[in-house]
Amino acid sequence: MTMPVCEPASPVPYVCRAMTTPEPKPRSLTPAEIPFTSPHMFNRCITDTGKILPRKYTGLTSKHQRAVTKTLKRARAMLLAQ
Repeated sequence: MTMPVCEPASPVPYVCRAMTTPEPKPRSLTPAEIPFTSPHMFNRCITDTGKILPRKYTGLTSKHQRAVTKTLKRARAMLLAQ
């Protein structure tokens, strides 16, 4: 069984796709970057009764958990999240 040979269709040298750099993927917001004016984005971090879930359930780092707590408390104070 012989392996097929890759020959370029144009005079441009053959470039392997793995060698090219991929386009940068859009980065999602970290919990520290989510604005307190949109508390609906924190539905993963609070219970139905409005309590803030601990790290072992959210899976956040301690730095992000502190940012989430601060943001949710700020939103509660402004009556945005209830």
